[in-house]
Amino acid sequence: MQAGEACAQAVAASDFAVRFASLMPRLVQRALAHAAPEAIDQALADGGFVLNDCTVVMRHNPDDDTVEFFCDVGLPEPSALEATYRAALEINLCRTYPGITLGIHPESGRLVATTALASAEVDDDEVCLRTLESLTRQVGRLRGSGTVTLDPTA
Repeated sequence: MQAGEACAQAVAASDFAVRFASLMPRLVQRALAHAAPEAIDQALADGGFVLNDCTVVMRHNPDDDTVEFFCDVGLPEPSALEATYRAALEINLCRTYPGITLGIHPESGRLVATTALASAEVDDDEVCLRTLESLTRQVGRLRGSGTVTLDPTA
């Protein structure tokens, strides 16, 4: 029975990967409706784009069949790294900004907010757009709160 369940999950993830491949260009087109065609092409190539003054990335994770959403918060001020990391951990623990988890990007060192949805929950473009709107709204609140100290030049 477990082998059958694993096979069914793999097929579902594969089916969603095909749907996601067509969903992503539609989302980018809608989010960047007033952008130059080159910006849309670049966003599709990179997988990321700017929405509500935030850089966002969306991807399908076939390992757990989720759609992952990432939003750049900013680069922590070098003199306040420990305080920023502590604040991020407390925010995660207390769920101060509902629906998001904060972390540090392993290569850039930037503070990133993330959330994910099971692919079964992503039945249309609106679900992704609402999730991105919510994510960027929470990041805007976090930036404005002064809870984390970000490098204003980065």
